[in-house]
Formats: sequence, structure tokens, C-alpha cells
Amino acid sequence: MAASPAIFSDLIGQPGAARFLTAVISQNRSSHAYLFLGPAGVGKNAAARRLAAALCCEQNGCGQCLTCRKARRGAHPDIQVIAPAGSIIMVDQIRELNRALSLRPSESRARVFIFPDAGAFNAASANAFLKSLEEPPSFVCFILLATSEDRLLATLVSRCQPVRFGPVPAPVIEAHLAENCEVRPAEAQAFARIAGGNLDLAVRLCRDQDLARRRRRYIQIGENLVKGAREGGAAQIVAEIAAAAREAAQKATLEFTHPAVGTEHVPEGFCTISKKRLEEDARRRANAAARQEIDFALGVLQSWFRDMMVMAAGAGQAVLNRDFELELEDRALPSRLGSYQQAFQAIGAARGKLGYNIDVELALQAMVFDLQEVL
Repeated sequence: MAASPAIFSDLIGQPGAARFLTAVISQNRSSHAYLFLGPAGVGKNAAARRLAAALCCEQNGCGQCLTCRKARRGAHPDIQVIAPAGSIIMVDQIRELNRALSLRPSESRARVFIFPDAGAFNAASANAFLKSLEEPPSFVCFILLATSEDRLLATLVSRCQPVRFGPVPAPVIEAHLAENCEVRPAEAQAFARIAGGNLDLAVRLCRDQDLARRRRRYIQIGENLVKGAREGGAAQIVAEIAAAAREAAQKATLEFTHPAVGTEHVPEGFCTISKKRLEEDARRRANAAARQEIDFALGVLQSWFRDMMVMAAGAGQAVLNRDFELELEDRALPSRLGSYQQAFQAIGAARGKLGYNIDVELALQAMVFDLQEVL
């Protein structure tokens, strides 16, 4: 039996996955392919890096050697990340990957290919990948990451060993924030609760001051709606959220713009991509970033009315936004519990429409009018 790998010891909030991966390496029972399943931001990427390091490390994932250090920072030549070329994994990427599989490792005992968004496979690229996924060379391992099995072809799922990741418990997130981020205790508790198990989001709320500012502003919008303040007018609320969404889209576009956008070039992941395709993918990413910001705004608003509900019901210990507890105590009225519940449901309905091809600003306007009517 191999020595127990140390590299999984600090995998945050995923004891089941850590135990399983530790056993896989310590018992020399690694599979040729793994499917990491779980919500966004819960540690799947970190676990994939650690598993890749353990497979390449001569000491089965000691966590200290050069191989482990290079793997964890994404700089090991035998560990390749196959990201979507924009919104999908292209068949050309997989064909190039298939041709390269026979090459032996350059520095270690294994070659590992990580797919951070396995949901981006389409039928053509998935079918091109099936043969290699089923019978790769003995030194090759594939690690696929996805939020659920629903977006994956059953033929891909059946050829992988599943490893499940759950939401990170709020107390675990809170302890991590207190130890690793400069944050007040009330904020650490609030961020841990409102993140909904998403460790990455909680950390971003601590470290990204602009994101934290937007959260405070969206809570203020909720307060204004409850108070019936003029500042909470429908037009201004919609305009403010829409402006934040446009800013997020612009930022995503700038981040995605490649220096060689005017020419053919080869991004990481075995694929040559044209200027036209780059521009299309930039638009898709911009739209996705805008909708993500709107979902964040509505999520904060929904958490506010959820907290108003529980405070009005006398269950203040269940409040999510702990750093606004005094404001909640001051605003929440037991006689308006039904109104808060209706507001919560109206926001949830608007969030549910974000995945469809709709006019988002019109949907926001309808939501705000509904909120003003019930409040």
C-alpha cells in the first residue's frame, strides 16, 4: 500500500471527496477517468489539481515536492487543462488531444487532462472523445468537472468514476474566512451564510470590495422597497441593476479579448480559432456575465426578503445577512409577513426566467412593479 497522500488534507469542506481520493491514491486504485460533480465554487477545481498532482508525484501527493507545487499553481507540463473554446469544447480540440495521447509524460509518471466544464461538450466533440475516454494509454488520466449529470451525454458519464461534491457548510466557510481573509466577524458570518455553500463567492465577497459594495447597494434597494421610499422607484432600480450588468459584460469582454484577436491563433486547449469565432464567444461571455450579475443582484434582494420573513416570524437566529441584523429588527413587522413572502416569491420567479431568451430589463420592470404592489 502506498503512503497516504497529504495533498488532500486541506481540501475545504469536502470530507467525503477527500477520503475517497485519499483512498484511491494510497491504495493504488486510480481510475482512468473521473467525473467531479457538484455546484460551482465548492472546490472541484482545487480537488482536480490535487488529484492531478498526486497522480504525477513520485510520493503519491506529498504536497511539498516540486511536482506538487507546480501542479497546484497550474504550471506542470504533464497536466493540461482543456477549457472550452468560448462556449463549447470543439471537436477539433478533441481530435488534436486524441492525436497527442500517445506522447509519454515529460517530467513525471502520468499525464492528466482536466476538463473544467464538461458540460461544454457537444455531440460531435463528445463522440470524438469516447474512444479515448474508454481506453486511454495506461499513463493517462482524465478529470471532468460538471455541476450535474443533466448536461452530459450518458455515454460520457458511464465511462467515468463519479466523485460528488456538496455545498460547503456555512460554519466551515465562516472559519475559513476568519482565518484567511481580513473581515469582521459579522461579515464573515453573513458572507458564509449568503454564499449558499459557494466558498469561492464568499471569498470574493471578502476580497473584492466592488462586489461587496454592490451587495450593500442591493440590500439598500430592498430596504427602500420595504420603506416605500421614493429612491426605490421602479425605473431607478431597473436602471441601476442593468448598469451593473452592462459593466460586468464589458469587463468580461475585455478579459476575453486576446492580443491576437485580429489573426488566427492557438489558445490553450488544442484549437485554432478564428477572429469571427472569438467575437461570437466574446459576446456569449459578455451576455453570461451580465446575467450572472443580475442573478447576483436578485439573489441579494431575495435573501433580504427571506430575512425579513424569518425576522417577522420571530426566528432571528436564522437570518442570513447577519451584518444587517439591526436593520432587519427595525424594519420587519409581523403584520407584513405575507407581503415579505410574496416579495420573496416574485424575485424567485424573476430569477427563474434568467435562463430563457427574454428581455431582461422588461422582466426586471415587471418584478419591481410586483414588489411595489405587494409591499
